[in-house]
Amino acid sequence: MIQLTTHLAPLLSLAVSTPLQKRVRWNWDLPLWASVLLGVLVTLWITAVYLRENSPAGKPLRLLLALLRTTAVGLALVMFAQPVEEWFRLDKPRLVVLLDRSASMCTADVGDQRRLVAAKTALAEGNNPLLSQWQEAYQLDVVTFAENFTQLVADDENMLAQLKAVLAADDPQGGTRLGDALNHVLRELPGSLPAAIVVFTDGVSTHGRSLRAAAEQARGLRVPLYAVAVGSQRPRPDVAVEDLLVEEIVFPGDRLQVEATLRATGYAGQTVQVTLRHAKRNQVMAQTTAKLPADGTTQIVRLAIQPDAAGELPLALDVAVQPGEASTENNTAHQIIEVRDEKLKVLLVQSSPSYEFRALKSLLERDPVVDLKVHLQEADVGFAEVDSTALRAFPFSEDELFRYDVILLGDVDPGLLPHRVWPLVEQFVTRHGGGLVCIAGPRFMPMALRGNRSMELLLPIEPAAINPLRRHASRNESYPIHPTALGWQTPSLQLGNTVAESEAIWRRLPPALWLMEIDHVKPGAQVLAENRTGNRLPIILRHYVGAGEVLFHATDETWRWRWQNGDHYFARYWGQAVRRLGRGRLAAGREGVLVTADRSRYLPGESVQLQVRFRDPSRAPAVDQGVVVQLQSAVGAPRELHLQRRLGLRGVFETKLAELARATTKCSSYAQTWKAKQHARSSPFNPRRAS
Repeated sequence: MIQLTTHLAPLLSLAVSTPLQKRVRWNWDLPLWASVLLGVLVTLWITAVYLRENSPAGKPLRLLLALLRTTAVGLALVMFAQPVEEWFRLDKPRLVVLLDRSASMCTADVGDQRRLVAAKTALAEGNNPLLSQWQEAYQLDVVTFAENFTQLVADDENMLAQLKAVLAADDPQGGTRLGDALNHVLRELPGSLPAAIVVFTDGVSTHGRSLRAAAEQARGLRVPLYAVAVGSQRPRPDVAVEDLLVEEIVFPGDRLQVEATLRATGYAGQTVQVTLRHAKRNQVMAQTTAKLPADGTTQIVRLAIQPDAAGELPLALDVAVQPGEASTENNTAHQIIEVRDEKLKVLLVQSSPSYEFRALKSLLERDPVVDLKVHLQEADVGFAEVDSTALRAFPFSEDELFRYDVILLGDVDPGLLPHRVWPLVEQFVTRHGGGLVCIAGPRFMPMALRGNRSMELLLPIEPAAINPLRRHASRNESYPIHPTALGWQTPSLQLGNTVAESEAIWRRLPPALWLMEIDHVKPGAQVLAENRTGNRLPIILRHYVGAGEVLFHATDETWRWRWQNGDHYFARYWGQAVRRLGRGRLAAGREGVLVTADRSRYLPGESVQLQVRFRDPSRAPAVDQGVVVQLQSAVGAPRELHLQRRLGLRGVFETKLAELARATTKCSSYAQTWKAKQHARSSPFNPRRAS
């Protein structure tokens, strides 16, 4: 893990140690090149003068005279320079060794050798450790650093013993202040400037003075730096479960989709077994197999369960341990869900008893979780007397209407209802977090609601934009219903135990023969299912309004799914949809926003998956990008990032951060008026999950 021989070889050539040395010191300010040039010019000038002299003496004699004159001038210059012979003794050059003792040095790399142990072995152990070699040629100083700096006593006899004792303590500190450690050696450490600094570290500086500034400082002082990389660049093989998402409050009999995120290093393409079990009873609840993703990517795994008993249900999702894994602690993720034995209060309203109305009434009456009430506008006078679920009139007061959890509006005639009903329905959804289902019909819904301000706000479509001349699709055509990419992420549209099984079921479901053509969908509305042929008209839409959720069906012929299938798929879809809408009222009042990251440690250059989860989904903003995360670093201005809603989950928002420096995180929302102090209490950054 450490390559030392070639890298540190120049250090041995820096040391020069002799008992007694001498040198000649000149009192002459001109540099050597100027002195040589002056001597050459003087010699040439004297020679030229003698050669040009008109004298009876011959040329050899004149050259001899020029040599004598040049020698005299040279001796005079030497006398002016005043050479002095000095005898002196040289001390050993100073060498400083910086040893990183931060928490990351306890990382065990390939071969299960910890980085601090590798540095200790190279410096202080073996037949000829580095410290012993350097002590012979240098005045040696050893400084350990992390959050603080510790200098070992410069004593040749016990330097090795001191270092072994420090490393044996195995007490790693916090972050790596490498830049501050270099500044400490260059500016604050007693003694002369070192001949060189050798740094044993496993990575970049995490905080404090920047490494670039410290390197520029060392260059200005002409002190060379030798960095010795400790550790392995190759990540250790590992499989981790980084996220577990599931509805936290459910009813007995609910079909839940448990979603987990897998990350793997070194096992790309291998198949593993994923098991969901009861954490206390160790009882297997669901199993599946997954193919591990490539390094640096993630894989989503989904399992389906159906809790049948009320109370707390502790879940544990396990990924099978793979050969050679570095750590198995992250192979398991835990979550606790609450199964409430409560009745879901549902109100079904329709003008006339259509096939869809009859199928829904029969289904919801048999559901043990649902407490159903029905209002049929065109029913006989004695209908309420012979049917215990029937209401004589639509609930007109707040006390009566707001006690329901879900309202299903079929082809309702608004002319038979007072005007004060619609503002109550709006408040039921937007303020009280109730669920609303609107089922289009050939007579009234939604055409008769034009100009109804409350319903125009709640519906995911624009009723005024529907052309009344072409609102009914031809009965000579069939319209197969198929989920969209977003619909596949919605648990209520999962009709099978796996995605492949659900796809096969949706393909063989009988198509609808009547469909309302919708050309305009509101911004922010989500299309969950559409017509599989032709213009791909939207059929099932979802719309978040205020604290509640609205589900819209552009057809009232889902009852056709019962043909040759019984109530199996019809009951599963509507049971899941109604229960999902009703769970919003159960979670009402739960405070807090969880801000988490996908991992606790990151390598330089890796991205960070940041997630914001509302414990009460009804408090999440209706806008898909309505959550803003503010990153506050130790230096620099705050940075704001917009989070995107996770598909199929109202209260979960995510974003991916690149090149993230050390920062603290605050969460805010455009759709809410929370103050900064409230965020500090209810939206803490989770230190266990992110750093």
